Amino acid sequence: MKENLPPSGYDIEWRQTLPSNLRQPGYGARPLIVDLGISKSIHALSAFRAYYPEAGIIAVSNGNFKKTEEALKAGASYVVFERNGGSIEILKETLRRVCEDISAKEELEALKALTGPKIVARSAKMKNLLKQAEKAAALPFPESDRPVVLFGEPGAGRELIARLVHSKSQRATMPFITLLSEEELTSAVMEARGGILFIKEISILGEEAMAEVCHLVTKKELSAPAKTLTIKADIRVITGCFCAEDARPLDGLNCLGLEVPSLAERREDIIPLANLFMEELAAFLKSDGKYLTKSAREALLERQYPGGVAELKRLVHKAYFLSTGRGIGSKDFSGARNMCSFKSFLDERLRLYLGKMGELPRSNLYETVIGEVEKALIELALNEMKGNKLRAARALGMNRNTFRAKLKNHRIKG
Repeated sequence: MKENLPPSGYDIEWRQTLPSNLRQPGYGARPLIVDLGISKSIHALSAFRAYYPEAGIIAVSNGNFKKTEEALKAGASYVVFERNGGSIEILKETLRRVCEDISAKEELEALKALTGPKIVARSAKMKNLLKQAEKAAALPFPESDRPVVLFGEPGAGRELIARLVHSKSQRATMPFITLLSEEELTSAVMEARGGILFIKEISILGEEAMAEVCHLVTKKELSAPAKTLTIKADIRVITGCFCAEDARPLDGLNCLGLEVPSLAERREDIIPLANLFMEELAAFLKSDGKYLTKSAREALLERQYPGGVAELKRLVHKAYFLSTGRGIGSKDFSGARNMCSFKSFLDERLRLYLGKMGELPRSNLYETVIGEVEKALIELALNEMKGNKLRAARALGMNRNTFRAKLKNHRIKG
């Protein structure tokens, strides 16, 4: 390592033991490489992880699987096995990945600090919810670890309330990780160490995964999928829930329940929300912005929103782009401007081809069109974000790993 890492651009500080003052500036943003062959290596690893829950820690093992298991339990992010002197290239690649993760987290935290959760609360129900959410965030220890169940319809803004609880709590500087599928439970828990795990919808969890979450809440630990090791994780769990029946497996965990009202129950917030969405879009596009005419405001108030706040946001964004002037009118919400729709574009371009391809025994038109559209969209996002992959992924609603996989699949250089 002394011979190969510094020439690769890494500034290495070599130590036999951890510094006495781990809290001094800079240590939390640096990866730690631990040689499991030295004495007290597990103790050093645990101490570093306790001070810096988000740190990237690489354990170098000589093949002692018991020591390797202890290192993973203590919080090692990666293990590099040293065989016959080891491969420095594997260590370099692992170190590069850890440094990328640290940079991405720093950028994301800076973005969070800049934007923060913006919540509109003109209605009495939303004002009451915000008071309850702030109380849930400020509970004293050990009540501060109580799980929170956010009851409400999908699209009502449950994740926004979860982020508010996170931002007002003592865990605000730690990760906020959203779980979208049962398969990602273990990796999500490892990422969320010290912070908050938000389960977007509790119904995504099967019986076994639900039992693991309950064990996580009570014991602060989670069994890895192969059940060969236990992951220690000091996190708080918040989950979205459509109805009380879905939350029944959590009975006995002393959960704190909060009701997130639907848009139908907070109609006073519709116009302020629409204005907020337009302001955010104008800031993103760096334009002068637009405004709602009287007819547009009336049209928005008359509509129903089965998809909740998310549906309102999509509607406002679409009208923003369809309107030709600065004023958005009711006609811009009607969908009458079909000549601008993507469906009309495809209809115009592909109608002649579909008839011909229907005569073929097999056609890959679907894969071709979807692939080309996806590639063009990714390239556009990268261009708009000036090559910043993290921001491009966020703009497209993808996680970082999915975005990287698509870059590779479409052979996009970025």
